[in-house]
Amino acid sequence: MTIKDLITKEPITISSSSSIKSAAKMMREYNVGSLLVTSNGNAVGIVTERDIIQAISDDISLDDKVSKIMTTNLVMAESNMDEGDAALLMANKKIRHLVVTENGKIIGVISLRDVAKALGLETTDATIW
Repeated sequence: MTIKDLITKEPITISSSSSIKSAAKMMREYNVGSLLVTSNGNAVGIVTERDIIQAISDDISLDDKVSKIMTTNLVMAESNMDEGDAALLMANKKIRHLVVTENGKIIGVISLRDVAKALGLETTDATIW
């Protein structure tokens, strides 16, 4: 199985000038754990639930721009990558979300949970992650 097979929805994006609170609301609305952050139509980062939790614990205002808390070093992988290789990449880079590309274009974002499930490492009751 390739990581392209793990993509279940189009990537959800948010403008870098949007508020952290808007990002949290979008994550809830779309039931996702991360959003691609864009500026002038280009992906410039990713913001995750973990980033928002850290912002709250650091007393960053939820009215601040999402660009203040986003991760800018996007880790990307080509869509034909095997899910096992994706798991290793994510472990080595210490990331929980991987941006999937095809012919240089972003086609989705997969989570560590998606990869674990594909590898049979997730049970119906709980995960090992």
